[in-house]
Amino acid sequence: MPSAPQRALELYGIISLDVSGATSPVRGVNVLAFRDLGALVADASYAAPAATPNHVAEYRRVVEGAFARQTIVPAPFGSIFRSRESLMRWLELHYFTLLEAVTFVADRAMARVVVSYGDEPENTTAMSIDADLLDNAADESFRLLRRHAVASVVISNHAAEVGPAARASFLIERERWDVFNDIVREEQKRLREMHVECTGPWPPYDFVRMQFGA
Repeated sequence: MPSAPQRALELYGIISLDVSGATSPVRGVNVLAFRDLGALVADASYAAPAATPNHVAEYRRVVEGAFARQTIVPAPFGSIFRSRESLMRWLELHYFTLLEAVTFVADRAMARVVVSYGDEPENTTAMSIDADLLDNAADESFRLLRRHAVASVVISNHAAEVGPAARASFLIERERWDVFNDIVREEQKRLREMHVECTGPWPPYDFVRMQFGA
């Protein structure tokens, strides 16, 4: 009698087994071990998942739930492997890169900083002028904040639907999180006509790039 076909697996992220062993740090997902790394996975259909609110919320629940307990390298949303064997081959192929990634983000958290105007511009001309002024102010703030971060990336520096906004992410040592937030608050005082908002601590979503090609 032929065996039932294997289910595909959705990958949520990579963790170190030195911290939790083979026990999943989050309910509802399993740990697939390879050497001292663990892949957080759940059964899935072999198809790209729709980015529905429920699916995105589940992805965030798993990644952020694990992050609250230990280091995790998040996989991009909707990372699907055909089978356990294909995921194990990928883990073997990228083992050293993944190990370096886990080591790099260990004891670090991501901050997202948004610099924006509080009031919506009255017209497109005002929006263009405001965008230029905001870009200059945000660039100066981001340069300052980079001095207190391990790494940084500018997400966008363009007009948003409700007016200009500049966004950047910063990878921060956990022990310096309060210091970083104090500096953001000082920037808010300096840029009185703008909003400077910092959210987090987040998993290092914006600092991970995974290769899934053959």
